[in-house]
Amino acid sequence: MKRSLALALCFCGALLPASAQEPAPAAKASSIAGTVVKEPGSEPLKKAMVQVIAEDQKLGGNYTAVTDADGHFRVDNVAPARYRMYLEKSGCIEVNGRGHKSEVNIFTVQAGQSLEGLQLQMLATSVISGRVTDEDGDPMSGVNVVAQRKKPGKAGRETALNEATNDLGEYRLAGLFPGQYWIVAIPPPDIRDYEQHDQKALLGTNQEDNPSEAQPDTRYLTTYYPGTYDAMQATSITLRAGDEMPVNFTLMPGRAYRIRGTLAGVTAAQKPEVQLLSKAGDAYRANANEIGPDGQFEVRGVAPGSYILRAGAGTGTQLLSVRQEINVVAADVAGVKLTPLPSFTLSGHIFAEGDGAASLTQYSPNLRQAELPEDLGFFMNQDLFGTNTTVDRLGNFEWKNVDPGNYIVQVFGGNGQAFFLKSVRLGGRDVTTGFTLSGPAMLELVVSTKGGAVEGTVVEKEKDVEDAHPVANATVVAVPEEKYRKLADHFGMGQTDQHGRFTVRGLAPGSYTLYAWQDLEEGVWRDPDFLKSQEANGTSLKVEEGSHQTVELKRSPVVEEWR
Repeated sequence: MKRSLALALCFCGALLPASAQEPAPAAKASSIAGTVVKEPGSEPLKKAMVQVIAEDQKLGGNYTAVTDADGHFRVDNVAPARYRMYLEKSGCIEVNGRGHKSEVNIFTVQAGQSLEGLQLQMLATSVISGRVTDEDGDPMSGVNVVAQRKKPGKAGRETALNEATNDLGEYRLAGLFPGQYWIVAIPPPDIRDYEQHDQKALLGTNQEDNPSEAQPDTRYLTTYYPGTYDAMQATSITLRAGDEMPVNFTLMPGRAYRIRGTLAGVTAAQKPEVQLLSKAGDAYRANANEIGPDGQFEVRGVAPGSYILRAGAGTGTQLLSVRQEINVVAADVAGVKLTPLPSFTLSGHIFAEGDGAASLTQYSPNLRQAELPEDLGFFMNQDLFGTNTTVDRLGNFEWKNVDPGNYIVQVFGGNGQAFFLKSVRLGGRDVTTGFTLSGPAMLELVVSTKGGAVEGTVVEKEKDVEDAHPVANATVVAVPEEKYRKLADHFGMGQTDQHGRFTVRGLAPGSYTLYAWQDLEEGVWRDPDFLKSQEANGTSLKVEEGSHQTVELKRSPVVEEWR
């Protein structure tokens, strides 16, 4: 009996540890689910692609779903992290609940949390299509047709979309967001402008000696809808969601002009070249064999407008260059004198502080012109982006064929790690805000991962409501003090999730003003006039190296002219 009891107790004792080691119930997996609808009308949108991308790839993953016939989608087994959600559907564009273009939605997924019932909207885009013909009704191929829209807060316009006509003179501009547009037709360069000049014409003697024999120079010129050379006389068109509007052009030859001048200090052996770049995106070139023995050149077929005249010469490592602004009004421009100067190599060394010191090759210094034109024209110019260069494992880098001028330096890269450009030194001077170069030089750059961080919540309080509610998908911008506002990398940016939470990292030490905006286009906050209009809405902040601060921001109102 005693033996049986002892065996029973041993058996029970053996069961107890086994029971204690049973695995705990698995945590509930996180998921995201919702519906995509097409506006106007809130029609369920089938076959819309939903992409969910983790902001920090070390914490989360990337997921994709496609909506069903009822517009529903679901993503299961989502790792806890902060995500950006993108929508794609041919002929549609993502918008928010206020009808404004929405490039992305931000969501934070907690462990075991299910985000259900998300309602996402897409708007049917618009189309402009048509045909371009000449004065005889024949199709014109290679004509660049550009849709322009108004710049936020400015009287100027910017390119929204462009496409060249085919062999039938046809074009189609699809995927336009509903709104107001100006349509422009830019004909291709005339072959006559590339023909070799007669030397007497090049020197400008035959027409000047015999004015009565001079014939007006005509070309197909940039034409604004419905048929004017003057941008201010153009008629805009208004597109609604889903519109497909026909816009046809008949291009008529118009008066063009010539630019004559002298390229000094170069020889034919140096292969000189002159190029005229229009701020409206057209380009005219006087080839090397068109430059006379004494450096005379002529650029033909130039429409009225503002231009940059560039000249270059040299072979191998010895290159010469010069640039000059030229305005053509209603007459030929003569007597231009260009003296190219030698280009040179700008060298440098980059130092890193903090975690970024492990691999210097992850950084990419960028050199660009300090002063950019306010009107960028129809197409982006390389001057806008500058020139990147690589860094070797010792931190050395260089830019070759640099022209004399005014420059600023930025640094990109960092393998996704937040960092800031701590200093730029030239000859012992701090030139972070810009510098002038006339010859070879050595830069010293210091980057640091010990930037300041700001986190917090954006809230808004409605009338007659006691509690404030979080503002989702707001853009939070840390605006630096005025002397740094021409440096894009000195601005800090973050976006709020569904709880109104944000984080801005990698801020250089200094004074900032924090703003939170909704429905504002990228980069508008760099406009001095816009910032002046927002002065009463900002929150001042002092950032120290390595500091971490928490703030609560109120959404800053934006008047319609800046949207």
